[in-house]
Amino acid sequence: MGPRDDLDLAVDEVRDFSRMYTRLIGVLDYPGQLNTPYTLSEARILYELAQRERTHVSALRERLGVTAAHLSRT
Repeated sequence: MGPRDDLDLAVDEVRDFSRMYTRLIGVLDYPGQLNTPYTLSEARILYELAQRERTHVSALRERLGVTAAHLSRT
């Protein structure tokens, strides 16, 4: 395993912890907290789309760290 693999593993572990902790403390009530009709996933997608003129679905999936199925459902 190289340095990049170690970094990717560390990033994945931090993201997993962050997601677990935010669920635990209830901050994922994004629409209720910010008075918006969008879920957190929808807001993340809209934000990423707004950052560039054009993007490929694969690049969007990679940037968000979501599966094709998740992005398609959203």
